[in-house]
Amino acid sequence: MALAGETHDRGWFSRERLLLLALVLATLLAVYVCYLIVQPFIAAITIAVAAAVATQRPQAWLRRRLHSPAAAAAVGVVLMAGLIVTPLTFLIAYLVRQVIASIQGLQAGGGVSEWRSIVNLPPVLGRALDWALANLELQTQLAGLGKSLAGQAGNLLAGSVNLVAQLVIMLFVLFFLYRDRDLALEALRRLSPLSAEEMGRMGTRVEDTLLATVNGSLTTALVQALLAGVMYTALGVPAAVIWGCATFIVALIPMFGTFLVWGPITVFLVLSGSWVKAVILVAWGALAVSPIDNLLYPYLVGGRLRVHTVPTFFAILGGIEVFGPVGVLLGPIALAVTLGLLQVWGARTTGGRTAEQAAPESYLAIGKR
Repeated sequence: MALAGETHDRGWFSRERLLLLALVLATLLAVYVCYLIVQPFIAAITIAVAAAVATQRPQAWLRRRLHSPAAAAAVGVVLMAGLIVTPLTFLIAYLVRQVIASIQGLQAGGGVSEWRSIVNLPPVLGRALDWALANLELQTQLAGLGKSLAGQAGNLLAGSVNLVAQLVIMLFVLFFLYRDRDLALEALRRLSPLSAEEMGRMGTRVEDTLLATVNGSLTTALVQALLAGVMYTALGVPAAVIWGCATFIVALIPMFGTFLVWGPITVFLVLSGSWVKAVILVAWGALAVSPIDNLLYPYLVGGRLRVHTVPTFFAILGGIEVFGPVGVLLGPIALAVTLGLLQVWGARTTGGRTAEQAAPESYLAIGKR
């Protein structure tokens, strides 16, 4: 009887195995539901984590000075909001207002006359426009276009409001990352199946990845904005500084690209009769400004991660495809975690060892560069 009972307990459908399977399924279901809950805020959380890692040294200095994690976190969030988030929000709001005002002008039907009073068309284009106004009912067509675009203005405004909301959520998460950083890291260590040494190396790899992607994104966007802004100023484009800042913003969003700024400016120059300036801006934008993103960014990120530029390049593009704009951070992080886990497996199985036991620190150091 004992043997039969023991055999039954060891079977695949024993009570213990079924309970374990139920526990695994319940855990997976709970994790999936939590993912669905957090999914709308993944971008804000990711940016908050990246900001916390990128500013950890100044935050540590604030902690030493203020002797209070909560006070240091509050000061850090206020500085982040005042130096970055607030100016960015005002600039985005200004650009949205300009776009909506242009759409409303078309909808009102006075778009062509107002536009012609601002832009000095060359004689050929002026005569062609007069003919189109007289024979093709161009003003009516533009008014209809304005009405159709007016329906999209609400979506544009809603998108800008959603962006501001995401920035507020980012600051909220950033405060608690600043204040409870040590507690969060300790909880992560307890939940991790890796040893302390393996977890330390994994954390270092992820931290280097975040620093590399943040610094790479900011550096690349700044270089593109400077190149574009210098040319805007040289060509006499109105509000060159504002358009340079707009170039910096769109350069941070890989799905957009700097063409969204210098392209319409080129059209403005053409319609103003400045053909030579338009050709110069197109050549500068296509050959100097836009390609920097694909050349400089993977080089900066891959160099910090000590990974070849090719897998870094595909990690960035694949991350954007899967996660959207925030994939520029999550893609390289996924690559770094994957490489770190492969390193752990390699270290654990070196010399015929089994993978059940954690690798000694000396083995983990084999993959260090």
